[in-house]
Amino acid sequence: MKNNLANWPAPKNITALSTTRLFGYSQAPYDSNNMGLHVGDNEHHVLQNRQQLRELLNLPGEPQWLTQTHSTHCVIVEEDPDRNADAAISRSKNHPLVILTADCLPIMLCNVQGTEVAAVHAGWKGLAHGIIENTLEKMESSPTDVLAWIGPSICQNCYEVGEEVYQTFTHTYPLSKQGFKPVNGKWLANLPLIAEIILAAKGIKGVYQSGLCTFELKNELYSYRRTAQTGRIATLIWFNDQPQD
Repeated sequence: MKNNLANWPAPKNITALSTTRLFGYSQAPYDSNNMGLHVGDNEHHVLQNRQQLRELLNLPGEPQWLTQTHSTHCVIVEEDPDRNADAAISRSKNHPLVILTADCLPIMLCNVQGTEVAAVHAGWKGLAHGIIENTLEKMESSPTDVLAWIGPSICQNCYEVGEEVYQTFTHTYPLSKQGFKPVNGKWLANLPLIAEIILAAKGIKGVYQSGLCTFELKNELYSYRRTAQTGRIATLIWFNDQPQD
């Protein structure tokens, strides 16, 4: 299984990565390493993919699979049994966090002390309506101690949006104007940059981008914009067995 390891200076006891669509059990059009149970794929194949994921990564527990609905709801997994959420926080070694995407942003957060992690699913609606802020408010860590990694997602060149999206963002986040380019009466939106702008406004200086586009990397990653009936990659963050820095 090939994975995209996070390119950020997280503490040694924290691992974050994104899976690819390669080396799994799912058949076309979900071929082959689909992690999403909600997209019409054969359930048995998805569960095989998830089992393979746990074994190959030697995860300390079952990932905390969320029912993502583009909300701004964040849960602390040790305290709240609800999994209808688009962000999760953990301070326990037993609960790997996971986000499913096929163009949206997977945003992984950790503190420099290596004691708290969070995972955020941010499409444009969640991003515009405060999913990042809601997550940071529930974290115990000071924003100045938080690092962020933005995993594979659709890039600006491939993400055309209408005036509604532009107005929604620029009204709430005036600085987000730099994340839009006009094209043929519409806009090309740079969601990873807009997320970085929001994170920076909350005091997070260490923001790292994967730079991988889900739409362009058609052999490695799923893209809903490219093919509506498709699978989902998983982006995970968890506490490994390495000693803290």
